[in-house]
Order: sequence, then structure tokens, then C-alpha cells
Amino acid sequence: MKKTFIAAKQESKFNLGWLLGPLVGFVLLTLAETISFMVIVPFFMYQIPPLEIQLFSFVFISLVVVSWARWIEKSPWQGLGFTKKKAFRSFISGWGIGTAMIMSCVFLMFMFGGVSFVGFQFSPNLAFQFFILMFAWTIQGSGEEILARGWLFSSVSAKYHVLLGILVSSLFFTVLHLGNDHLSVIPILDLFLFGVLAALYMLRTNNIWGISGIHAAWNCFQGSFFNFNVSGTKASAAFVKVSLNGPDWLSGGDFGIEGSIFSLLVQLAMIIWLVYDLKKNNPSLFMSH
Repeated sequence: MKKTFIAAKQESKFNLGWLLGPLVGFVLLTLAETISFMVIVPFFMYQIPPLEIQLFSFVFISLVVVSWARWIEKSPWQGLGFTKKKAFRSFISGWGIGTAMIMSCVFLMFMFGGVSFVGFQFSPNLAFQFFILMFAWTIQGSGEEILARGWLFSSVSAKYHVLLGILVSSLFFTVLHLGNDHLSVIPILDLFLFGVLAALYMLRTNNIWGISGIHAAWNCFQGSFFNFNVSGTKASAAFVKVSLNGPDWLSGGDFGIEGSIFSLLVQLAMIIWLVYDLKKNNPSLFMSH
């Protein structure tokens, strides 16, 4: 039987508790943001778009978290979900799933009158910008996943129980976004559900690559293919321009697709499938470490 990332994480020098873990997580995040501010601010003089600068800054979150886990906790790479086998395949599969989820949300929003398509644009410059943003969104999504799932979820699950790990890491992920603009009840529920989905998907693939791909594609296609806001943040120019119609719970409003009830439904469907698949193929997973 292959070793899971949770079993690998149990080989760490120590694993923080369910309360101390999130607190240290916020400290690591603050440290990473401080370092990124000191390093990246000079690049503003080169007229690099703010969105790209913000997204690329997430590389510091990954570096700080990995450094803590490897040097302080003495965690093996697998304990963070870093595996060599099927890494690229898992990441590409994740991109495909994330893209399909966003497309499903947009289709449902269109069918029920939440959005309408008002324009399409294409140019070599826009295509090049989209390519750069694909890479930037990958860094951003992977950084959040390494912190919330690769490190915190695995740590709590290794010390206590998988279900507690899912709960703590999902709440932590939600709290990380409470400062976002245009937040309301549906986006908060949506963020929590994505945390649950991400943890379950990592359990299914036994690596960090797949969920990093889902996270990256979700944000990239939401803000850089369609022109929705991403978790309340306005993205750059996109290929497809949409117009929001009706109430925010239908269209997502200024928060983006994650403010629509259809995002909740799509994620719930994915969660139900993941739970079914995990219980079918690994029935003891939710009963023990």
C-alpha cells in the first residue's frame, strides 16, 4: 500500500496543533508578505501591471512555508504533497477540472439569466498577456494550496484526524479572504466549500499538484478568460466580456463567480463525488489517520 502524504507528515519532528497551526500559518503569511513587499516594490518603476506583481508575489508564501516545514519541522517532501510520480499529469488534470468547473458555472449563470455575453476580443498582445497570467495564477493558486492544504491540512490530519484537518484548513482558508472586497454570505460559504473540496481532492490524488491546477485554472479562467472579478478583486482585460444581470446571488455581483449560488452548487456536486469516490476506494480514510 502506497504511503499517503499524511503518513509522511507524521515523520516530521513535530506537528502543530489545530489551534497553534493556524496561528503560525498567519505568522508565516505575514512574514512572506513583508518579504514580498520589500522585494517587489522596486518593480513598480518598470510599469509592470499591478495584477501580475501581486500574483507573482505569492512565490514568497511558498518559499516561507516550505522553508518552515523542511528546516524547522523536518517534514519530508511528500508530507507537503510534493511527489515526483505523475506530478505533471496531476497538475494538467487539475487544470482541466478547474476549467470545466468554471465553464459549468458560467453556463448555468447564462441559462438562468445571471450573465450575458456582450463581446469577444482577441489580439496577439492579449494572448501573450493571458499566457503570462496563466503562469502568474499558477503561482498564486499553488502558494495558497501549499499553505492551506500542503502544510496546514496535512499537519492537523497527521496529529489528529482527517476530518478535523479538513475543518481547520477550510476555516483557515476562509479567514484568509475575509478582508476581500464585496464579501457577503454566499462568498464566505463558497470559500469554505472550496477549502473542503481542495482537501478532499488532495486526499484523492495524494499530492499537491492536482489541487494547485484546479485552483489556478479556476482563478485564471474566471478573471483572465472571462472578465469576472476574482474573489472581489478586479482582474485584467479578458477574451470574453460578460454583463451581470439580476441579483448578486445569481450573477455573483462584484465578488465574481464565487458570489453566485451556481458556484456553490457546482462545488457541492464535486464534493459529493469526491466523498463517494474516497469512501469507495479508501473506506477507512475517514475513520483513522
